[in-house]
Amino acid sequence: MAEDTILQDWVAGTTNYRIRASIVTGVSVVYTIFVIVTLAMFIIVARNKRSGLEKRSVKLVFIQALGCYLAGVDGLVTAALNNWACFVRLWLFNVGFMLSLSAMFARAFHLMVVYKVHELTSKLSARDPMQIINEMDAGVTQSAHMLPKIVVHSSLIGHLGVESMEKQNGGSLRSKFSRTKLTSTEEQIRDMQQLKKYRRLLPYATDRMLITFILISLALTMVLSLVINITNKQFAVRPVQSVCNFFWGFLPVTAIIIVYFFIVFPLILWRVWGNRDAYGIRHDLIICDTVGIAVLIVTLVWVNVLHETQQIWPGLSYVWIYAFFLHISSVFVPLLNAIKHNKSALEGNDQLRRPSIGDASMAPRVVLPLSNRRANFNRMLDDPIEYSKFRTFAVSCFSSELTAFIEEYQVLKTETIAVLRPNSMRGRPSASTMCTIANPEPTKLSAIVSPHANSNSKADSNAYAPTSVTTSILNTLTTNNPNTKPTHTVSFPSQLFDKLKAIYWDYIDPNSYTSVNASPMVVRRIAEQMNTKDYNVTLFDELKDEVLFMLYSDVYTRYIRK
Repeated sequence: MAEDTILQDWVAGTTNYRIRASIVTGVSVVYTIFVIVTLAMFIIVARNKRSGLEKRSVKLVFIQALGCYLAGVDGLVTAALNNWACFVRLWLFNVGFMLSLSAMFARAFHLMVVYKVHELTSKLSARDPMQIINEMDAGVTQSAHMLPKIVVHSSLIGHLGVESMEKQNGGSLRSKFSRTKLTSTEEQIRDMQQLKKYRRLLPYATDRMLITFILISLALTMVLSLVINITNKQFAVRPVQSVCNFFWGFLPVTAIIIVYFFIVFPLILWRVWGNRDAYGIRHDLIICDTVGIAVLIVTLVWVNVLHETQQIWPGLSYVWIYAFFLHISSVFVPLLNAIKHNKSALEGNDQLRRPSIGDASMAPRVVLPLSNRRANFNRMLDDPIEYSKFRTFAVSCFSSELTAFIEEYQVLKTETIAVLRPNSMRGRPSASTMCTIANPEPTKLSAIVSPHANSNSKADSNAYAPTSVTTSILNTLTTNNPNTKPTHTVSFPSQLFDKLKAIYWDYIDPNSYTSVNASPMVVRRIAEQMNTKDYNVTLFDELKDEVLFMLYSDVYTRYIRK
């Protein structure tokens, strides 16, 4: 009798039913407006590259949010109405959950692959500068009695240009381009093998491939839903049924949800557990999985155990809590952080003007007073210890290609001076900013000091005077040739043409996985010069300035907050 009393108190038309329906309807309206507004703002703010939202993959987040909304609406309508069309309830449940789950999996897979590529390439391209200097002082050369050395080309960052691995004493790992970096020990070999594996996965971690995966999952889910519509009368389109058993009709997708939350997501999150990205993507995914597990357990218990309570407040309504928390974690909180970051970046740029898109080599540069933050950024580039920390942090921002490019620029600067001024490399280097030593002789031991080289001894009168990465190659030539006045018409030595091409294909070509995402006009100008073989020393100056601006306005702004 007690059960009948409870059920009668909550049937359609009663006061309790109307109150519940009114509250849930109001929540549904507010929830819909909230989702539409925040998702629209998310997409708009993501157009600003400094926001960092594009690192989260806007398309995948949108699909996840859409799936969560459909599942949330299913839960809210079920809470408001005791009985409504079962086949609509089934489709919203199946499609909503499959979109959100597949999008979450795609985001986790993307994070795992992209972070590992940045982490491993940054690790392989780094080397202790003092070790190199000590080897140079001792006159170390490759010989049979030494441990096997591995020469890693810079394009490993962009293309993993590893053709073969020679494991003989004195052997090397050679690439198709000219630049080499020296690493050693089995750890480097293992890192390169891992990098090669993750590089193979990169084509599958693109938005296009991941969205294709989501669409295939959605298509299979729709086929499954149609089969249920046809084989189960409770979920038939005609005649429409309003009373349906939760368990049997929703069992197939519920089983998929259990597999995702309890097996697939924990496994992939375990792989990305140490990936401390600067955008909070890892935390977001962990929250999504945790909330999903909690809501799934509560809903199953509520529906299948608490039968009387189920009549008062449907267990399927808790799906809305899952949808709401996922939207907060994946859209709303990142949106607030992006707006805050943009404001902080603008405050730091109050006295900073972005490099002109015009011909920087021809037009005189206007020097503006630097803000304190910009001055600190330049000092950080000059500090080997601080730069090393910043370089590591750039990996968490998925921006290792930016630091890699400025290091390549420094190597190019050093080698240009070395070739144009043969006596300039005598003696050890003086203390420098972002100084890189390179031996242009490929048959000898190539020692790359990146990004800093320090020395307590004074360089002789003919020594190369290294300059900061903020100083162009042309200005460095002027510094090292006080008796002449080089102009922008000075060309790179022919010995370095292959290096110029390698830099272009690694960091400038739009099809490269490690393109620095420069402005289209700068990319087009460099491409035109490369096509016409106009290899003047100002070739990469505009790009270098843009890269430094991106590092300063985005990565450094996050770095100082951390």
